[in-house]
Amino acid sequence: MTHLEEGASELPSGVGPGALVEVRWKSFPLTGVILREVPGEGRNVVQTLVGDGRIITHLAYDILYVVPKFIDAFHVKRCGIEDKPVNSKELMARVSVAEKVRKFNKTSEDLYNGYAAPFNSVYPRVSAPAEEAWASVTVVEAAKLLNVQYPDRRLVLHAVYSHLMKHSQMFVMDSYNFLSSQTFYVRPRAQVERFNQVWHLMHTDSPRVGQFLMRAEGIIAELQRLSKGSKNQAPSYHPVVNFAFTEDDQLFIRFFLDSLVDIRSVQTNPYTPLVCDIIKTLGLYDGDVDSEQVRQFLVDIGVLAPWQDMASLKTLQPALITAIPDPIPPVRAKSVFKSIATTSVLGPDDLYPSDPLESIRHDFGQLPVYTLDDYGAQELDDGISVERDMSDPSSLWVHVHIADPTAILPPTHSLARRARDAIQTQYFYHSSHPMLPESLVGGKLSLGNTATRGEAENVMTFSAKVDSNGDIVDYKVRAGIVRNVRTLKYDDVDTTMSFHPPDTTFPFGRSMRPDPTPLNLSPIDMENLHLLNLFSKRTVARRLGTSTFSFALGRPELTVSPKLLPVGRVDSMRPGLFLGDPEISYAVHNPGLSGSRLIVAEAAQVANRVASRFGRDHGVPLARRSLGAPVGSDEVLADLLRLRDKDGWVDFFEVRRKAIQFPLSRYTLDPAEHWTLGVAEGEGYTRATSPLRRYGDLVTHWQIKHALLHNEPLFSSREMQTIFEYIGAREQRWKWVEQSHNRWWALAFVKRWMRSDRENGAYNPITTMIGRVTARARQDVFRGTWAQEVHIADLGLFGILEGAGVEQEIGAEVSMAVDKIMLTTHPVLRLRPKDSYVPT
Repeated sequence: MTHLEEGASELPSGVGPGALVEVRWKSFPLTGVILREVPGEGRNVVQTLVGDGRIITHLAYDILYVVPKFIDAFHVKRCGIEDKPVNSKELMARVSVAEKVRKFNKTSEDLYNGYAAPFNSVYPRVSAPAEEAWASVTVVEAAKLLNVQYPDRRLVLHAVYSHLMKHSQMFVMDSYNFLSSQTFYVRPRAQVERFNQVWHLMHTDSPRVGQFLMRAEGIIAELQRLSKGSKNQAPSYHPVVNFAFTEDDQLFIRFFLDSLVDIRSVQTNPYTPLVCDIIKTLGLYDGDVDSEQVRQFLVDIGVLAPWQDMASLKTLQPALITAIPDPIPPVRAKSVFKSIATTSVLGPDDLYPSDPLESIRHDFGQLPVYTLDDYGAQELDDGISVERDMSDPSSLWVHVHIADPTAILPPTHSLARRARDAIQTQYFYHSSHPMLPESLVGGKLSLGNTATRGEAENVMTFSAKVDSNGDIVDYKVRAGIVRNVRTLKYDDVDTTMSFHPPDTTFPFGRSMRPDPTPLNLSPIDMENLHLLNLFSKRTVARRLGTSTFSFALGRPELTVSPKLLPVGRVDSMRPGLFLGDPEISYAVHNPGLSGSRLIVAEAAQVANRVASRFGRDHGVPLARRSLGAPVGSDEVLADLLRLRDKDGWVDFFEVRRKAIQFPLSRYTLDPAEHWTLGVAEGEGYTRATSPLRRYGDLVTHWQIKHALLHNEPLFSSREMQTIFEYIGAREQRWKWVEQSHNRWWALAFVKRWMRSDRENGAYNPITTMIGRVTARARQDVFRGTWAQEVHIADLGLFGILEGAGVEQEIGAEVSMAVDKIMLTTHPVLRLRPKDSYVPT
């Protein structure tokens, strides 16, 4: 969420005290033995005894290689936990452990040197045949290719891992969850060839480098001349026809793009010295050369749009573009899907000739269906109906109607494969990339589209009978038909119904949201919306009866106009001219939902609980999203529950001070607990409400429909496990991309604001920044400095506070000034205490 590099924060199962680990800070390795885990602020830290006898403290994410049970528990305990040994027994134990660590390092180094020549054969054997395609290889797979005979496999794997780490011009480590995956992404052959060519040109002082820089400087000057005075224009893109990149230009431009591939700082980036040399020689940019300057060069030369961040440029994310095998074997898929809707096997471009569930659909007639969303929403997945139970008027039947793409789309279709590769629709500030084609979603599948033409719509409906206590006392899952769909906007409904609006502020002014429009609702609509509000209050009250709570801090939300910005295309053949600037409104959304937004969120949660119950009660394997309860003493958790407000929220800083541990969410086939949502063990939570924009929901719909039609699942438990392991890994990566993209845009806005010296009335949020400390200080062992994470409530931003004389307590307020905004691959806001700030 807030650190420079983020990833899995838990030690894998079976890894704990006594394990030998390699820890890397920057690219410097330290090998040692884990002594213990220590509770931190929301994540454990690890204390490790390294080979020189020191005890270092680090995150689980810093560990890259593990040998479990390297030292037995007895000797680990004898080492003690203080920085210095308190007696001779601890001293001797540490000496013994450190000696074993050094012996491991020496033997591994000898093996590493012995594998140097054989290792040269690995890349040609594991790289993809296509010139520009990525591949992947695990440490174990690479070791098998070497076929080395050595009795201690632990040492072999460490030596192979070390080679893969070193040869980063060919192998890029998994930057999110390497400790568990032990996966390296294999660079494309063309990329390696470009690197070798540029390396040779640079090391032979070829005049071709200087000639490229002269051409680049001329192109940049001409594009700046053409774009002068265009700031107030609407954003536009124009190919520059009177310029064309030479063959050498294309080589260097592709090389610069290759250099932006996401790579963790613990692995040496081979491009850095070459890129620094070229950019410095160009002489157009001040300060240290980093990925921000490389990006700016590509913008200035007309290759990237000025509003293109690096995280959302998919070609820079090998984890998202590396091909993987299909989880479902083609023979299995064809034989299964043949039985659903047709007597002939469907081809890869064949939609269902008719609705597979037409004969069993429930017609909801003229029952009103309300779709509630923001202005500008692109895909309407769900609508809600409500009615009182005829036999028990105190209970409400809430029907959540979900758009039904699987009524026409079989799992064998090429669009299903496209959805599997995409995993989900990507919403960026400057563009969006739909999981399913817009022509299909906008024309046929988005809920409410055909209803406006007086046509019935197919839906999957998850219905729950909710009693006065907010409990689900009955449920139904049906393929349905709806005919009376009303499309409404959140703010309009909140205004009309006098619901509490969202807590949003605009620190820089200029809200671009349209003013709410009071709706002319019928008495029936008013009554239904009041019942839905009653429903949401009941389910929230039920959740407050469990041992759960929520905590969060405000975050920035930008509104960009026009919604889709011209991005041109990454073109190494000729430059593009980008004119104008988008209009941007900067809002801070404070945590918590209310009004119509809360209704929709609660309805979705109930629908997903119903989906899980259906799978549980009918023996249908379904994937559940699981999140266990936090780990802490009963007393600490009871204290936090007592601090909940009426909506179940606890102050973020109180939670951080308690240093309780929150497990990671995961997919499981068991109906497991989802603690945050108040979902009990045995019920489970299956995502099923967004099949237009989440591939996992598509799979869930195929699975449930097959059970409704044939009383048996479509996919086996093993196949579902395989599918959702893949989905989970891709979703984690896309979550990082989304967070990095959002942070880049917010920081880019702040940076532009600072440069323009604009002021918003008497208040300027940049010059009067107050932050609150969110975590304990961490030491940079290389720079000898301490840094603390802080949150600036007025901006909704996290930053890194450096230069404070003493460590600040969690929750302490600090007056700060911006030291530097780094719009790199991992965007960072660096801050200084205001009394020590010297503007540059």
